[in-house]
Amino acid sequence: MANRKRNDFLSDNDETRTFAPVSGISNADGETRAFLINGGPKEPLEKCEERGALREYSTGYMVWRVLRPVLVLAISLGLVFLLGSAFFRYIEENYFAPVSADSTEVKEIEIKNGSSLSAIASLLYEQGIIRNKFVFQMYVDFNDKASSLQAGKYKLSPGMTMEQIMNILSEGDGGRKVIKVTFTEGMTVEDIAAKLVSAGCFDDAKRDEFLKLCNDRNAFADNKYIKSLLETAQLDGRKYLLEGYLFPDTYEFYADALPKDVVTKLLRRFDAVFTMQYEARAEELGLTVDQVITLASIIEWEALPKDYKKVSAVFHNRLDADMRLDSCATLRYVTGLKKFVYTAEEQAIDSPYNTYKVTGLPIGPIATPGQKAIEAALYPDEEFMNEGYLYFCNKDPETGDLAFAKALKEHEANVAMYSPLW
Repeated sequence: MANRKRNDFLSDNDETRTFAPVSGISNADGETRAFLINGGPKEPLEKCEERGALREYSTGYMVWRVLRPVLVLAISLGLVFLLGSAFFRYIEENYFAPVSADSTEVKEIEIKNGSSLSAIASLLYEQGIIRNKFVFQMYVDFNDKASSLQAGKYKLSPGMTMEQIMNILSEGDGGRKVIKVTFTEGMTVEDIAAKLVSAGCFDDAKRDEFLKLCNDRNAFADNKYIKSLLETAQLDGRKYLLEGYLFPDTYEFYADALPKDVVTKLLRRFDAVFTMQYEARAEELGLTVDQVITLASIIEWEALPKDYKKVSAVFHNRLDADMRLDSCATLRYVTGLKKFVYTAEEQAIDSPYNTYKVTGLPIGPIATPGQKAIEAALYPDEEFMNEGYLYFCNKDPETGDLAFAKALKEHEANVAMYSPLW
């Protein structure tokens, strides 16, 4: 049995392979079993291929066994981070943020002697100064200010943060002077600065800081519209970056207000006025927000509110015709002189604001337009647009009435007729 040929162990269906000699081992029953010395019983090729695939599968499986916990952990941490961020953002917006960040309203709040933190929180909540009484109490307690809140009369706003409210009440600044200031449509950055000085909010140093901030490209870069301005507009050559964006309105400021706080309040008011509807309309017209404000500022200086939309139509028609605007308002900004007729030398001044020299809109706004002028820039008089009006001039300086014309000859006749009144 031990001397049988190794081929005796191969069936007719087996593939031919090379094996080591066969050895025989007898068991207790005298039966001899054969073994291949170099690898055990012979297997078909398909079996070997399956074994190789199994080894490859086993390797991949082991890698997956190692990576799976890491991937699960990474995904879990990512989900926790996203959920945590959403949760904290919700808490911030609904409990800690100002009641109305855009609010310019100031309310007089009286904290009576002996008022508890709970009573103060209730009063502030009833007056619409804070979002949540309990959260305010926790916030004050956490900052160890509960015993520092003082009685008195305070000027507080829904636009204040809890930190600002807490600090004001803890400083006992109930007698803090509040100044009401009105900025009218058509004011420039420099006009606004001068108004703040005359109202008693600013001294000369604060005025200078205010003007510097109005040209600072970083100070308000987080504001939506200023960010867009920085990204899309031509900045070099502008007199003031924030010209046109300090919205005209009546505001109340503390007498010791910081220039940055004043600018922030005016920008927030602009944000509240320039709605998403305005943005959509600007896009429909193919204009940027800055171009709309630039056009509105020119309209503000060129006409009375009753003629805003007609003047807007003239300027839109000239822009569509690739004509210069030839606006005296822009020369007023360049020269600082307000008059009806400018000399040839003044009209030739090399300035990116001079629309007697540049085609299209000037480099930026020339003043702060009000809401009516902004709407006129966005919604010009359709009849004047369709009929192709391209010119206007002043009829009467006292009334501000304008004469409009479609053709140059007609315009020249109007100028000849009304210019003696200028």
